[in-house]
Amino acid sequence: MLFSGKLNKLRTLALGMVFIGVIVMYIGYAAFAGFLGSWFASNAIIMTFFLIVGFLCVMGSTVMYMWLGIVSTKATQVYCPSCGKVTKVVGMKDECMFCKQLLSLDPADAPENRHHT
Repeated sequence: MLFSGKLNKLRTLALGMVFIGVIVMYIGYAAFAGFLGSWFASNAIIMTFFLIVGFLCVMGSTVMYMWLGIVSTKATQVYCPSCGKVTKVVGMKDECMFCKQLLSLDPADAPENRHHT
């Protein structure tokens, strides 16, 4: 259920950006230390470039997490008709975070066979 719902998809992307940033920074340090060949060894420009790119990935992820926190607090909470759990809907259509049931806030998408009492 890692990729169900818009919020979880974006959180997974932000987590991936953290890992990519750390890996890029590690590659920059490994190049500087000489683990990637003698041409890269002690080349501060290459190391600086990789460290800056990796740092920007991690900072971009941090900004994305902060933005997702704001979006999450303003998202509409609904009960999923399939699993009965409370989930958040971002926008007009989204998936349940637990069972991937498609949910909609648009009345035009409501099922027509529902009995009114």
